[in-house]
Amino acid sequence: MGGFVLPRSGLATKHLISPINSPGLIDPGYTGELMVPLMNYSEISYTVKRHDRIAQLVAITTSDLIFYEVDSLDLSDRSHGGFGSTGKK
Repeated sequence: MGGFVLPRSGLATKHLISPINSPGLIDPGYTGELMVPLMNYSEISYTVKRHDRIAQLVAITTSDLIFYEVDSLDLSDRSHGGFGSTGKK
């Protein structure tokens, strides 16, 4: 099991406070303390108090993946146009 740490929409929209590295990735198997580095994007000071909701965790399940090295890939409709071209007409 792993997870993503995401901003709380209320804190972000009302006070411009958000995790610096959003989304933050928690690797499967990580067993250390969870910490959320915050950034204040406004010019108004904001104090985070104990038990404030500063972020949200989205847990994800993972399975064992096997990657295979290949010499070439099959062509598909998505093969043309390069990175970021999907959906462009």
